[in-house]
Amino acid sequence: MSKENKTFEETLGELEKISSKLESQDIPLDEAIELFEKGIKLSKECSDKLENAKQKIEILTSDGGGSDD
Repeated sequence: MSKENKTFEETLGELEKISSKLESQDIPLDEAIELFEKGIKLSKECSDKLENAKQKIEILTSDGGGSDD
């Protein structure tokens, strides 16, 4: 599944798995660095998705709902 198709919840779940693995397991440094790097990318994706949702909500609430029905 490409990152464009992942939901916020899926991305956050993946980030939580990485975090748990880094916290609880004795893993080699190289693997830990790779996981950390992936975690940073996932964190940015989550942040971007939240920012997009916030902008949509602001648009919808600023113009009375966004539709003229």
